[in-house]
Amino acid sequence: MIIGACGFGSTGSSVVSDYLKEYDTIATIDNLEFTWVSATDSLIDLETALMHPHNRTSDSITAIRRFLALAEKKKDNYERHGISSEAFMKSVNEFVDEITQVKWNWYENTNYQLKSKHFLKALMIKKVIPSREKKLGHQIKCWPMEEVRFSIAPENFYTAAKKHVSDLLRAMGADPAKPLVLDQPFPGNNPQACFPFYEDPYAIVVDRDPRDNYVFANTRLLGRNHFMPVQPVEDFIRYYRALRDNQPYLQEDRRVMHLQFEEMVYEYDATTAKLRAFLNLPDNPHPKSIFDPALSVANTQVFRRFPQYEEDIKKIEEALPEYLFDYSKYPAPDPKLKMFYGKSPLNSGKKKV
Repeated sequence: MIIGACGFGSTGSSVVSDYLKEYDTIATIDNLEFTWVSATDSLIDLETALMHPHNRTSDSITAIRRFLALAEKKKDNYERHGISSEAFMKSVNEFVDEITQVKWNWYENTNYQLKSKHFLKALMIKKVIPSREKKLGHQIKCWPMEEVRFSIAPENFYTAAKKHVSDLLRAMGADPAKPLVLDQPFPGNNPQACFPFYEDPYAIVVDRDPRDNYVFANTRLLGRNHFMPVQPVEDFIRYYRALRDNQPYLQEDRRVMHLQFEEMVYEYDATTAKLRAFLNLPDNPHPKSIFDPALSVANTQVFRRFPQYEEDIKKIEEALPEYLFDYSKYPAPDPKLKMFYGKSPLNSGKKKV
């Protein structure tokens, strides 16, 4: 079982991995966001290009090239998390070999001019290669041609992709016999899109009151938040709504649970019971040893701490009323409590496999 703790950016999804890390029988890799499936140019884009192509050849050729380039770029990042760059690229290349239907040497179909900075390329493409091939009577392989890989709707795509992802997780220390919690393996607004790449996937999508999300981004995340717009507030409102309205995560799905960050804090017993029922888990053997709502309460009602955002908060309340958490039943937390970003202060930050 793969359990994805998902969110929309600073919406509190770490409460899921923190809570589940308290189980001895559940493995957790929460020291990185595992976005290898959903990242731009990764598996989900490869799926679109190969399984639903719009162009007869260039879709798959370009997508495979970009996928391999992304792997080269990311391999060292995964090495810091337990998988060597050699093992990472070995798995990537084996996967690409499996899904490739045809490969040959080709050059980019660009109208290079002889009188340009691309003189040598143009000379080879327009003069040398045609002349040489006519003389030899067969195609040749030489610069500036490069190997391209072509594939349209390969029957083994999902089987090979799922094996590739499983191999990476095992190389990072995951035990296939244990449920495994990952940080952000699925996009919060559309987790189902990534399900075909995982064995027995379940997504827990965590959201947060937009007022707190907005003020937290403008204060605690100042200097590091560039993953969502926060000024002017109207841009934040449009962004917040667009990510959520009519998105696939709202569709009824037995593998997707919606969870409000504030519910985990203020309604701990009832909400964690729902979480256990969703995943068919026994009682938590070490409750509040990592996720302690008494600490996380500092990250709620944040907008009350910063009166300078009062006018912006009014605009958010008017524009996004259906996303507001009802704080009227709960007292404001002690303003001396320290806000924190990401994992609980009780979380060691190390993966548990």
